[in-house]
Amino acid sequence: MGVGFLTLDRSGGRLACDCEIVGFGRAGRLMMRAHLITVLVGLAFGCCCLNTARSEQLRIALVISNGRYASMPALARCSASAVTVRDALRGRGFEVMERGDLGRGEFDTSIGALARRLAAAPSALGALYYCGYALEFNGRSFLLPASAAIARDYDVLTQGIIAKSLVDSLVRAQESTGFVVLDVFQTPAAPAPTGLGGLAGQLRPSNFAVIGASNDGTGGDGPTATSLALRDQAAEGEVSPDTFVSGMRRRLSKTTAVTAHFVPAIERPAVEPGARRDASPSAAPVASPAPAATVVHPPSPPPEPSVVALPVAPPQRLTMADEDQMSEQDRRRIQTMLATLGYYSGRIDGTFGPETRAAIRRYQFEIKGEMTGRLSAEQATRLANSVR
Repeated sequence: MGVGFLTLDRSGGRLACDCEIVGFGRAGRLMMRAHLITVLVGLAFGCCCLNTARSEQLRIALVISNGRYASMPALARCSASAVTVRDALRGRGFEVMERGDLGRGEFDTSIGALARRLAAAPSALGALYYCGYALEFNGRSFLLPASAAIARDYDVLTQGIIAKSLVDSLVRAQESTGFVVLDVFQTPAAPAPTGLGGLAGQLRPSNFAVIGASNDGTGGDGPTATSLALRDQAAEGEVSPDTFVSGMRRRLSKTTAVTAHFVPAIERPAVEPGARRDASPSAAPVASPAPAATVVHPPSPPPEPSVVALPVAPPQRLTMADEDQMSEQDRRRIQTMLATLGYYSGRIDGTFGPETRAAIRRYQFEIKGEMTGRLSAEQATRLANSVR
């Protein structure tokens, strides 16, 4: 057995070829065979690692702890609970984003960041844990940012975040699955419950399971029963939505310190291409005015010709797009309409910040729509044509 070496020489303007055969003894052949086996094993191992990396599911979580409020008693248990949940999720391979004592705008930004990560990673597993105050108003549950100052019950419309809209933000990532845990406390002055019990009837079927847990009292400084149940459930190694909900239900049923409500994950029904998921009532069509009647002047000497009054054309109806597709001019128009109707008093700058979002919620409340703070195409069209 041997190996051939080919040498090419282009000196002197000509091409010369010199071939040499080098032979190996038994030891040489064994060494070559060993090297060949090593190379093949390395290639196989590299391919295996590549396939594993490609098939590994992205796991990403957002943990929010609102423990220090501007106008309400502190919730020391939220800090301890958030640490418990963070460590448990990291132990199961989650990339955890931690946020604490969020204001209204920061809350929106954090939820949006998680939603974008899930949308950009098909088949990802997402988790959201919130610990803080919640308040019910008009049958809805509102999560309260740390900056909330609720002097009147309807202040929650402009300062709170609707629990349902938070979940809706995540389920837009159609291929992702996961779970949302709302570990909440009742505000000191609230005679009504936190409103989490109504989530089951408000949420659409989705790939996300939702657990709403209302704690009885704010005393103590240790982790909540819900955070401990999540820790123990994650330790079992299975965090798929169905198994997670059944395990949490089993664990929380053993404690009287929390009232829990469960919304299991359900496979989302198919949606036709181009169909709208948020079907809000369309604005009533504007009926075209009937042509005005012919007005004939009474005859008089000398007779005058009849005068026909022409029909007056109705103002052209504006059609608005969804927020994501609005131009800056469209957004300025929306802000102007909100200001004209008395919902908005900020700058007309085409930027939908916290003040604009609050104004949109007021408008949605008045038209009995979902108070998401985001305008659907139908709602934007209705608003744009309401002051003309």
